[in-house]
Amino acid sequence: MQLIFDIETIPSQHPDAKAQARASIKPPGTLKKPESIAAWWDTEADTATEEAYRRQSLDGGLAGEIVSIAAVTGDGREWVHCRPQGESEAALLAAFGEQVGRWIDDDARAVADGFNYAQDPYLIAHNAAFDLGFLWRRCVVNRVRLPFKVPAPSARAGKDYGDTMLTWAGYGNRVSLDALCRALGIPSPKDGGIDGAGVYDAWQAGRCEEIAAYNLRDAVATADVWHRLNGGGTWQD
Repeated sequence: MQLIFDIETIPSQHPDAKAQARASIKPPGTLKKPESIAAWWDTEADTATEEAYRRQSLDGGLAGEIVSIAAVTGDGREWVHCRPQGESEAALLAAFGEQVGRWIDDDARAVADGFNYAQDPYLIAHNAAFDLGFLWRRCVVNRVRLPFKVPAPSARAGKDYGDTMLTWAGYGNRVSLDALCRALGIPSPKDGGIDGAGVYDAWQAGRCEEIAAYNLRDAVATADVWHRLNGGGTWQD
């Protein structure tokens, strides 16, 4: 089973997260005079702390958390869930695992009723090293065991998992999902209003449905791109 997925991330929700972000900042090296350094702490430190805190959503899962997961299969099944405030990241990861586990079981029964031919899915994402690495690390942090193997950060693209970005751009190069969709004539998931940079603010405002819709658009667009890059039409054809 091909499993095309996408995650949305936010900064850590641990009570000490902002204090840790503040501890990581320092004045620019160009400031040498004590009074200039003191002035920076007075006027710029709060902004620098907030920026450092928000960057946790891109730290690969060291402190940042997954807030939404969307997945589609190569044959058209789909699932998405954005966890509202008050729901744990562990619960989101477990729900994702349960859904994929059901798909795996369904596929096994379809192959041969009464025999267990369940196989781990082949995971595919855009810039998969980020999504897979984040997912793997947050499962470790939360002590959540998914019912299938998630390739570790040391896994190899093209063999252990699929990556639309690397398939198109090659190793060492990058292309955004938005740009790739536009090049291939596929509807961009970024046309719906929200984008990744706005997820945390939307989540704080309680707009989980909007985040989930955007997350699913990303997964569907990735599936469409994957099918095109591998000689087919789109996932929705």
